[in-house]
Amino acid sequence: DGNTSGIYVEGSVTHTAYTSNGGTVQGTSNPYWKLDLNGEYCIMRVKVWNRAEAAFKIQGFVLTINDLNENEIWNSSTGTDSSVDTLNTAVSYEFPINNGVLGKEVIVTLPGNDKILSLAEVEVFGTS
Repeated sequence: DGNTSGIYVEGSVTHTAYTSNGGTVQGTSNPYWKLDLNGEYCIMRVKVWNRAEAAFKIQGFVLTINDLNENEIWNSSTGTDSSVDTLNTAVSYEFPINNGVLGKEVIVTLPGNDKILSLAEVEVFGTS
């Protein structure tokens, strides 16, 4: 929606499913947020905006780009051009992708069990 405000009550922040059992909140395994670009684009940079008041709900996330056949072609944890540390909290995380990659899907995943993924915005920059 273009809104990079990370304030949850403003209505633009995503939040994955969770259950509440007797006051204990339980997340899911490997929650993710996915953007389908409905076509293949040369992706040069991706910027992920964090939630403001619960910044920890994105700590340790992995950014993945898939091609038209949904094969992984770039991953922030293995991309040699990415030195972004998602274990630290930040207002936003910017991933430069040297020479770009031809991608169709951009996925933000929070690996692990009992996780809740919450983010404000994902911006994808590139060319068609």
